[in-house]
Amino acid sequence: MQHSRSVRTKLSQIVLPCYCDESEYRLAQYLMSTYDRAVRPSRNASEPVNVTFGLSLTQIIDVDERNQILTTNCWLNQIWVDYSLQWNSSDFGGVQNLRIPAERVWKPDIILYNNADSLYNSAVLSTNVIVSSDGNLTWLSSAIFKSSCAINVEYFPFDEQRCTMKFSSWTYDGLQVNLVIQTEEADMSNYVPNGEWDLVDMLVEHNVVYYSCCPEPYPDITFHMILRRRPLFYVFNLILPCVLITGIALMSFYMPSDSGEKVTLGITTLLSMTVFLMVIGESMPPTSEKLPLIGLYYGVTISLVSFATGLSVVTLNIHHRGMRGRKVPPYVRKFVLGFLANILWIGLDAPGDCDCNKNKDRTPTHIEVPEKFSDNEGLPRELNGVTNSRRIFTSNHNNTGANQFPDAFERQLLYTLAKVAQALERNEYRLNEQDKKEAIKLEWQQVALVIDRFLLWIFIIATVGSTFGILYMSPHTKLFTM
Repeated sequence: MQHSRSVRTKLSQIVLPCYCDESEYRLAQYLMSTYDRAVRPSRNASEPVNVTFGLSLTQIIDVDERNQILTTNCWLNQIWVDYSLQWNSSDFGGVQNLRIPAERVWKPDIILYNNADSLYNSAVLSTNVIVSSDGNLTWLSSAIFKSSCAINVEYFPFDEQRCTMKFSSWTYDGLQVNLVIQTEEADMSNYVPNGEWDLVDMLVEHNVVYYSCCPEPYPDITFHMILRRRPLFYVFNLILPCVLITGIALMSFYMPSDSGEKVTLGITTLLSMTVFLMVIGESMPPTSEKLPLIGLYYGVTISLVSFATGLSVVTLNIHHRGMRGRKVPPYVRKFVLGFLANILWIGLDAPGDCDCNKNKDRTPTHIEVPEKFSDNEGLPRELNGVTNSRRIFTSNHNNTGANQFPDAFERQLLYTLAKVAQALERNEYRLNEQDKKEAIKLEWQQVALVIDRFLLWIFIIATVGSTFGILYMSPHTKLFTM
């Protein structure tokens, strides 16, 4: 038992032979034996290390307007010379290049100055560094950056944004690490188009900044990205519903006043537009510097719909004003029923002035009774103005046939006929008064109808004009007119 354990211990101490490339192994051991990655690789302390910095944009992942954060996927390319990592390739089997993990060599601490990610260290993918025999180091890395970007929502959703990504060394000034632009134009060969944003242009700029903390210069490389939003999504989901809702709200002027739904329709459309406005407010940054273009459009349309709903109440009041029996003023009749109705091509059956006195000069209904039935004989006094003749059943008072009717029967018959005549006169007067009221009521209703049509055209023109006027303010239309 003890013998087997000793054998296992001896086997574990045996070093297995290396089957890898012996030249690269010796080269790695030679370079890293005395290398210190904390030392800046320069010939002397007064000479800066020139770092060539390049960025290739591959994708715009997201533009968070509310938090004002731009998320991008980029490939970084950093090239510098490390004089401590030079060798003669003939001494190491002709090896020209060597891959070394990035954690084992000195790297410039170039970071994104306008970083907005708390996990920035894990955002950069750690890869190998390509080392050539002349000491040139090339570090190719990939990273997902979250950079702060001031979002200007003035022309939303027809806006253009200018976002920047500023790269510079954090601890080394320009006298120790100097940044050099790799290419004057940004590398867009690997760019994947975004569904919401168009990348109009990407510019590269080299700056030298003197900060208040230090007198030394700090060079930086800034990438300017000009993004233009694709507005098709917002046009069909925010603007088009608003246009349709506004058109439905204006149809309240076309709705008959007797339906009782004019004000209800206006209030319902106001609530619908308020819901859409809340959706826009949730996606926009809470800023008071600029009012978004779509917010201005919604504000104007809500004001128009509110004003139209208020005027619908006025037209309803005019429609039902005839119930009070007040006549339409002559100037209103002349302007509305005469002038506006002709302009709007509205055919009206205006009743005109009511001929309420057409029966005023008519002779009252006469019932002719015999002369012997007078006031002194006990007939009702209502018959005094009605009985002026002796002819009721015959034209001759001396006719012996008249004496065949008893006096009581004749008196009751005349009394009944007088009541019938009074009822007919009262009914005729009531019908005349009712016709006059109906004529006044119809005239007010026609005034309300003409005003409704006039307001409908006024608000249609105002809505169309405001819509095209606000949309004309967008940068897209300015590009089309240039």
